[in-house]
Amino acid sequence: MIFFDRREPLTNEAIDALVGDAVDACAAASRNRAEDPTGFRLALEEILLRFRDRFGCDERRCHVKGIRSLGGIRFEIAMQGAPYNPLDIPLDESLPYELLSRLGVKPRYSYQEKRYLNLVTCNVPLKPRKNAMLLRLGVGVALAIATYLVSLALPAEVNEGYLIPLISGLFGKISSIFSGLATPLIFCAVISGIGGLGDVSSIGKLGGRLMRRMMGTYMIAAAALIVFGLPFGLVSAHASSGGSSVFSDILTLVLDIVPGNLVEPFRSDNDLQVIVIAIFIGIVMLTLGARVHRIRELLDEAGVLINRMMMAVCGLLPVFVYLGIANLLLSGRLAQAASVVKILVIFLCGAAVTIGVTIIRALVVTRLPFSRLFSAQLPALLINLTTSSQVSAMPESMRCCKEKWHINEKMVDFGLPFGIVIYMPNGAIMLGATAWVLTVIYSGPVDVATLVKLALVAVIVAIAAPPIPGSAFAVLPILFSACGTDLSMMPLAVIVASTAGYLLPAMNGYCLQLELLMTAYKTGNIEPEQPQSGC
Repeated sequence: MIFFDRREPLTNEAIDALVGDAVDACAAASRNRAEDPTGFRLALEEILLRFRDRFGCDERRCHVKGIRSLGGIRFEIAMQGAPYNPLDIPLDESLPYELLSRLGVKPRYSYQEKRYLNLVTCNVPLKPRKNAMLLRLGVGVALAIATYLVSLALPAEVNEGYLIPLISGLFGKISSIFSGLATPLIFCAVISGIGGLGDVSSIGKLGGRLMRRMMGTYMIAAAALIVFGLPFGLVSAHASSGGSSVFSDILTLVLDIVPGNLVEPFRSDNDLQVIVIAIFIGIVMLTLGARVHRIRELLDEAGVLINRMMMAVCGLLPVFVYLGIANLLLSGRLAQAASVVKILVIFLCGAAVTIGVTIIRALVVTRLPFSRLFSAQLPALLINLTTSSQVSAMPESMRCCKEKWHINEKMVDFGLPFGIVIYMPNGAIMLGATAWVLTVIYSGPVDVATLVKLALVAVIVAIAAPPIPGSAFAVLPILFSACGTDLSMMPLAVIVASTAGYLLPAMNGYCLQLELLMTAYKTGNIEPEQPQSGC
């Protein structure tokens, strides 16, 4: 549907009016879902100016058209004349194509010879609709149930010979893609995260204290995961009867974490050893500093590439869920699916304890009343709850820390972005509970050694998970591998993680601000002029 259609001469006044009207029309058509109106405004203005410089501003008129379709919103800028690509310019000029692409506009040029028309198409990036992924996953589940019902009316030889092998084969292919990308994604993310700490000497007492507090909260989360999971009978009884065998199993687990060389873990897909290698390499690179900046840049770029690949693959999640649920239904392995409610119980109870302990610690350290702490954090908490994104709430979180709590600006500028990346203790509970319950559904209760391994890996992958949509789906294959769980249980994990994932940014963001406040009090980074009652 065309919602904007204008033909104007390319004078300065006409360009200003045309760009302003186009941006307003775009906001109305997208219902203010445009991701970056500034980027679109700059791109449109720059393209019009280049057409003016090439073809003049008096005689010819430029045709700007806005189109809304199921695929989103796009603008077409058309100018008659000899072939001229306004995107094909020297890199030293303003707003080259690469920069426009980074702004999310991603313009494309084509020339229509019959009409002598230069055409530039700009896609307007839109914010995802809230709960859009859950709706798509719901459609996938509904289609899977419909497929199962249809299979009941088909002859057995059709199901056994064609339908089940087809769905099982497609599901296996997509599962292998997820699993194959998980290891390099975590490897690059761990090294990049350690490198983001800066020079070792620059971390100092402040960074060390903040890291210790965060790791302490992770240990509380791991303990809460185990405590609330035990009453559900998820641990085999014989695992706790022989102390010596349990100790031997845990010792073997610890020894197995350490790789024998730097190559074999990648060849054998031993994800836990790959993480250990990444930590080792990251720390060594951190100590070497600028001498290995080229290697760091290479790994950062590789991480960006793999992140983009994983985000593209996450677009297949509804298809993945459809194939997985249909596969479970057709194979008759969904009888215990109701047990997934245990995941939510363990997650919510464990998160409540973790958040509660963090609040109590903050009250003890700061000696401030809870009402003042909560009122200062409320705006950022509401943004986190409504957008499910700590990045969206980051300006308000910084304002709370700097203006209401008067934490030193350098500490906030370092600690808040750093924490958004690595501080996900409630995510560790959710990931651990998901892998634990689905492992029990697949193969029965786990032993003590496997439980310890699961809790440890859940903490590690929560720290290493990149802060991108779908990161839980990237690290779940690692947890499944650590527990020996078949990837056929992944669709259930995707559904549960998608549902619980909307609460995680609010939970982690709320605790992160308290961690910064406690660290500021302990290290003397509260500005002396701030009134102690200004929280």
